[in-house]
Amino acid sequence: MTIGIDSNVLLSYYNSRLGGSNSTQAGGGASATKYAPSAPWAPGASTVSNNAKLMTEAVSHALSGGVLIDESAAKLDLPGASSDYKKLFALYKGLDTLSGVANEAAKAGISAAHKAEIAAVFGKGMAEVTKYIDSLSLEKVRVTDGSVGANQKTSTAIPVGAKTYVTPPLISGDVTLEVPAFLGNVQFNMSIKRAGAVHDIAIDLTAMGATPRTMANVVAYVNGELSASGVGTTVSSQRIPGGPKTLQVAGKPVNVGTTPDQWALKFNIDSGDTVTFSAPSTAGAVYVAQSVGNPLPSGIPGAKAKPADVSAQVIKLQTDTAGVASPPQPADAVNWVTDEVWAKTLDTKVGTVHATQVGPDGSVYVLADVTGKTNGQDIKGKQDVALVKYDSAGKLIYARNLGAATSATGLALAVAADGNIAIAGSVTGGLSGATEGALNSGATGSLAGNSDSFVTLLDSSGQEIWTQRRGARLNDEATNLAFGADGSVYVAGRSQSNLPGAGSIGGWDGYIEGFKADAAGVVQTLFTQETGSAGDDRPGGLVVDGSALVLASNETGHAVLRRFDVSGPGATLVATRDLGDLQGGNIAGLALNGGQVVVAGTTRNAALNAGTITSALSGGADGFAAQLGADLNPVGSDSLAYYGGTGDERVTGLAVAGGKVFLTGEAGTDLPGEAAVGTKDGFVAQLDVAAGSIDWSRRFTGKEGYAAPTAIAADAAGASILDTLGLPTGTVHLTDSQQLSAQSDLRAGDEFKVRSGLSGPLTTITIGLGETLDTLAVKLQRGLNYQAAVKVTNGLDGAKHLTITPLNPRNVLEILPGKAGANALPALGLTEGVVRATVTDSHGTSLPADGRGQIYGLGLDRALKVDTQADLSHALGNLATTLGVIRKAYADLRTAATPEAIRHAQDVAAHATRGAVPAYLTAQIANYQAGLNRLLGQG
Repeated sequence: MTIGIDSNVLLSYYNSRLGGSNSTQAGGGASATKYAPSAPWAPGASTVSNNAKLMTEAVSHALSGGVLIDESAAKLDLPGASSDYKKLFALYKGLDTLSGVANEAAKAGISAAHKAEIAAVFGKGMAEVTKYIDSLSLEKVRVTDGSVGANQKTSTAIPVGAKTYVTPPLISGDVTLEVPAFLGNVQFNMSIKRAGAVHDIAIDLTAMGATPRTMANVVAYVNGELSASGVGTTVSSQRIPGGPKTLQVAGKPVNVGTTPDQWALKFNIDSGDTVTFSAPSTAGAVYVAQSVGNPLPSGIPGAKAKPADVSAQVIKLQTDTAGVASPPQPADAVNWVTDEVWAKTLDTKVGTVHATQVGPDGSVYVLADVTGKTNGQDIKGKQDVALVKYDSAGKLIYARNLGAATSATGLALAVAADGNIAIAGSVTGGLSGATEGALNSGATGSLAGNSDSFVTLLDSSGQEIWTQRRGARLNDEATNLAFGADGSVYVAGRSQSNLPGAGSIGGWDGYIEGFKADAAGVVQTLFTQETGSAGDDRPGGLVVDGSALVLASNETGHAVLRRFDVSGPGATLVATRDLGDLQGGNIAGLALNGGQVVVAGTTRNAALNAGTITSALSGGADGFAAQLGADLNPVGSDSLAYYGGTGDERVTGLAVAGGKVFLTGEAGTDLPGEAAVGTKDGFVAQLDVAAGSIDWSRRFTGKEGYAAPTAIAADAAGASILDTLGLPTGTVHLTDSQQLSAQSDLRAGDEFKVRSGLSGPLTTITIGLGETLDTLAVKLQRGLNYQAAVKVTNGLDGAKHLTITPLNPRNVLEILPGKAGANALPALGLTEGVVRATVTDSHGTSLPADGRGQIYGLGLDRALKVDTQADLSHALGNLATTLGVIRKAYADLRTAATPEAIRHAQDVAAHATRGAVPAYLTAQIANYQAGLNRLLGQG
């Protein structure tokens, strides 16, 4: 006779042999055999986070300076149990108490003072808990703050390098029809450098004769010209599939049909070719940066209403039609204005655009503040500075973040003739990689949050060359930049107290400073000099005129120009010119125009002291442009032109190109020859200052009828037929920088730590200037004692990534964060934690392959705080997760302490409720059945 095995019978039998009854150990139970001590969270136990009385006692204990973690207070009710339980229980109670403190902070009605006290207690408790974790040594299990996995892979996407350039769509629907952009006198040039030889290829669509200029026919014609020149580059058509067409109805998208397919030109650039586009005829162009959207939807400051929906935008306008037809209006254009070439709305996390400049290659640079991830790059703090480069067709070339740890604002931008770029502004908190003077970041108390000035020099590809940070005890900021002919970088700014090496005059003082790298690349400070009045001053423009600097400032309300000789040591003031009281106005910019300087801004003063008035003030606040001799000595050719209507205008930007002067700003009620378009419009105007005439102007609006221009750049030859075709002027940029600092907010000096083995020595990996994934891989292999396989590979996303894997199954690797404000892990996309290989035991449990205890990732965020509601919610959630990990570690310890026969029987019972029993359990059940039969005398 055969008796079928029953798991409960088997459990009872083995427990009787062991002298007790079976227990799941979830909470103990009467007459239960204990394989592990009772946990502090077992049923019936009272924890701080779910017991109001204990919570109050714990907070009171912590407020009085008591410790959160006390191993001696953890009583084990199982003699001989591993000390691991005592340590895990002590850690659990410490974290549970922290959770209780956080819940205390969440109570309604507590005073601000008590909240601050609780926040301080929480911070002290976090420090105690993390210190305990760092010193924690367990016998049977291991813990780490972060994650546990088989490998780690960087998420920072390093471009492999594109080989195509695709234009915007040129035709919709029927691709066999003629393409409007191809009609008329369409001529452009392609210069292709291949194997050291330059091939100049003229593309003239009029040579097609009567052949219809469809997409296919033009592609065939251009390919014929390219092939005849012996280059590898070709052109093809690119289909952009259509999709659902929706409209917003009552705030909800409604499907109203399907959009047609669109078609673009695609230039397939051979790996050996460098392609440059140009046009035989060009016209002037301006790039205007602006904020669009209603900044105050309620109409009442401070009133509760829907949040402002304001976006940053850059628009390109053609300023004349000499040989180049005005661009046509696209079918889907919104808020289009005559002569608009394109409009680009920037990422939602882009704030104010403070400056724009046209580079020597015809591209346009945009300097903006960003408050979150933009162009694929995260930021470290609350606000950072982004330098974004577009080609003349509006296609993104690259984006670079400054990498401030707390907050930064970009206020100034300059581009040198050799393509080098300088940006400047203000920064609070850490800024890795900066050469630092006396800084507010080292201040304490009320001064610790003050801003410092910074200036960064980058090469033409946007790779950082150096960064300088300077600061006074109080706030200061860099507001203007200019390049010298020898590559020197000159900075103007303002400070509330004296800068190192300079005195203080009073109030907000202006300052000028010069920097230049020596032959070894070490940056030298040429001079630092305060300038201005005893009142509040703000620089508004800086230019280099030979061996002199000219500075324009608003000094106690007056427009003042100063000229400094910088040919010798230091900067010597040689001339000053006060143009008069701006009467509440501003200085918006300063530029060179031949042998003269042009200063522009806003004023209510109808009689500024700037020479002959060629166009009078219209009333209210008007824009003005004054053209003066660069030496600042009054001469008969000095002239002043006002621009505006009867309302109030505000000039926010000045640009000069090809001898033409352009102003941009916010329009008032009326403007000469320009009717109102929206609720609050912007404007751009080309002035002949000497004649007092308006040679060209446009008034425009934006989203919801609001447009507020903030910056302008001009290019005397920036518009051409290439705009109509969606092609860029200049060399096509296909490959971006491989440097980590160029593709993320990483900066030289950021760091993280690694080690091979959880108890081995830590090695700090420091990001160097010019660091790439390949150079970082070499550092990691050394830092991990050559126990890791560190590889750089091309991912499915078309970008390079770095992967870290143990070299053999017995290697355990640990990755730890760097110091606060300079932690490189987030920017790399790596996480704190352990990398290890695994094996599977007979119960299907995944275990570390090194044969030692299981590794648990606590996932504890060491930066937890309870200062705000958002902080509080994050802290409570994170602590709950970590407490859950400790409970899991305890459960696994308990399971490992359970006799093997009991564990197998439990597996049988568990699988019986879930379905089929695994083969290994079936075999073991057969063995148990055979043993039972023998016990019953049947074997």
